Amino acid sequence: MAISAAGIIFSSLNDNTLSRLTGDRTVAAIPFACRYRLVDFCLSNLVNADISNINIVANYNYRSLIDHIGSGKDWDLARRESSVNVISPFSTATTASAKMFSSHMEALCAMKQYINEIKEDFVVLMDSDNVLNIDIADVIAQHQKTGAEITIVTQKAPSDYSAKRPRMMLSSVAGKITDISLSSSYNEKNPELSLYIFVMATTYLKRLIEESEGYNLNSLTAILLKNCKRANYRTYNYTGFVAPVSSFLDYYRCSMQLLEDPKARESLLWKKESPIFTRVHNSAPTTYKEGAVTENSMLADECNIEGTVINSVLFRGVTVAKGAVVKNSILFHGTYVGKNATLNCIVTDKDVHVSDGVNLSGNHNMPFYVQKCRKI
Repeated sequence: MAISAAGIIFSSLNDNTLSRLTGDRTVAAIPFACRYRLVDFCLSNLVNADISNINIVANYNYRSLIDHIGSGKDWDLARRESSVNVISPFSTATTASAKMFSSHMEALCAMKQYINEIKEDFVVLMDSDNVLNIDIADVIAQHQKTGAEITIVTQKAPSDYSAKRPRMMLSSVAGKITDISLSSSYNEKNPELSLYIFVMATTYLKRLIEESEGYNLNSLTAILLKNCKRANYRTYNYTGFVAPVSSFLDYYRCSMQLLEDPKARESLLWKKESPIFTRVHNSAPTTYKEGAVTENSMLADECNIEGTVINSVLFRGVTVAKGAVVKNSILFHGTYVGKNATLNCIVTDKDVHVSDGVNLSGNHNMPFYVQKCRKI
């Protein structure tokens, strides 16, 4: 029996800590793992659970997101009874102007018109900056079995955990949430880290929106904190690999971890029962010229490699000229690395041109970023 659920993906609520990568795109459209965008993991998780009514909430800079998703056919969402919509701030007869969303609840209240039209029994809310491959169908099944009002997907936080911005931390007893807080570091009192995936009945979501408007609360966390002592809120513990892309340094470190940890790649990218879909470009295969060297790297299609690539991630259409050496770096689509140039701990945005003989080096704790279309 098909799951009666709809999906809501928040694409850009956390871009203040990812500003280097979101100057020309929303968070959901950030490239990841040599051929994907962050939104691909959210969409694939939902589609693999047979959820085909999906809304993506975006504030601004979402042109590349729309271009990437298109009609949704690459995720099998271009059918008569399927849909994927991008929702941005808009004005109505009851609002004076379109207001940018700054929180989950502000976005949900603004899209109340869409939520009122959801016919599915359940709704799955997801942030796009937590990259994981999770069985959403199993989360919903547990949600139904426990009779929870909300199920929050969590992961045990490591003792050295820290984040650029405060994240939702929880404590639970036998799966029932007993306390919620916001913290940017490990909290012994609330040791479970929310992965910002929420499952609830559609009717309950509508009730939360009414409560938000009635109490003038624009924070989902504040509402959950107010209700958690008396409500049946539960956790779903996820033990697989998660890439928390909450800052530029996190983005770099998670990308490097995928190169170094085969278990992480298997958990995220190689599950046959839950593949990750993305837009298909039908590009030419990558060309390796005589003398080219590649070690422990991920390369997309249409690259042209004459030099050396070590421990790096190369997106589609990257050229590494003869004598060039690329180490510990992430090169976005169309990057050109000239002859005898050297890159170490560098992240280049799209269509960057590195001239012959240039030497650029960052650090594992402070990678150097090159803006889109720059020539160096």
